[in-house]
Amino acid sequence: MRNAIYLILALLILGCEKENGLTSQIELENLYEIKDDPSDPIKHRVYEIYDRYGVPVYFNDTIGKIFVKRDVTGKDVYRYETLDLAWGFTSYNRLTYTYEYMTDPEEQLKALGIIEDYLKLAAKPLWPFNFFVTKSAKTIDTQDQEKIYEKGSYTINYRTVLMTGDWTDSQIITLPETMMKEMVKSKIMNYTDLLAAFNDVSDKVWYGPMWSELDPHWYDYVDGTTWPRYYFSPAALSDSWFGCNEMAPEELAEFRAAVRAAIGQFGFVSAGRFISVMSPDNTEDDLNGYITEILQHSKEEFEQLWGDSPLVMKKYEILCKIITEELGVEL
Repeated sequence: MRNAIYLILALLILGCEKENGLTSQIELENLYEIKDDPSDPIKHRVYEIYDRYGVPVYFNDTIGKIFVKRDVTGKDVYRYETLDLAWGFTSYNRLTYTYEYMTDPEEQLKALGIIEDYLKLAAKPLWPFNFFVTKSAKTIDTQDQEKIYEKGSYTINYRTVLMTGDWTDSQIITLPETMMKEMVKSKIMNYTDLLAAFNDVSDKVWYGPMWSELDPHWYDYVDGTTWPRYYFSPAALSDSWFGCNEMAPEELAEFRAAVRAAIGQFGFVSAGRFISVMSPDNTEDDLNGYITEILQHSKEEFEQLWGDSPLVMKKYEILCKIITEELGVEL
């Protein structure tokens, strides 16, 4: 009888050990850690960026695999980890993403150059968790509506910046700064209370009309000069404005100061998106103008240029609070 009991206990122990062998045993590891491969120029460059900035760059949405268990046949079972761009900060978008992967080493090196230029330019709080670079991308929603991501574009997602390749020479130069401005904007949009205060500074009826409709004395400054009326617009504030080469430096500075005073009285630092003779179309265009202006000037320079416009400075202080105190970006 005693031998029978021992036999039963032995079988139970063996059964438990076998069961344990089939139980999932996930080996945790840092899937986002990039390992160096000096023999591969692309992988080595990706590692250099990761080593310097701590930001992974991927050319495939499958970023790694996790050992789960060994099945009854002794075969290893893995779970594959992929980038899921449908996740938002507090929600999940029911989108299906499909990608055409970027495999051309020359294009991959271009992408890595753009990314490194961005990381050099942007403050650390503006760095994404990772970059994912494809040749092209497409999403399909639950209504079978397709959205094609144009080549040479980018989207800022919750954790990932998705970039699609085939960049022009001009995009390679301008994309890092453009992405940084969009990243600042995407961060600012999360601070709804402060953003609402920004949007309330300028009267809603000031958005969209021609400047001369908002101010009957709009052209008074140029009417006393030899310059044509169409010169007097926020376009004059751009270094690419055609009139820059026609005016002496002192005259140009005075002309621009008059333009700033004219648009600043309404709390604006830029014009409409498509035509400079009109005010910004909406608060989003207004915000874009402020982000551009803030990021290209120090605090002292901004105050020197716009300090005589109380509404502009009120908006500036609101955005500065978000950018410096909330985002931790120095201006």
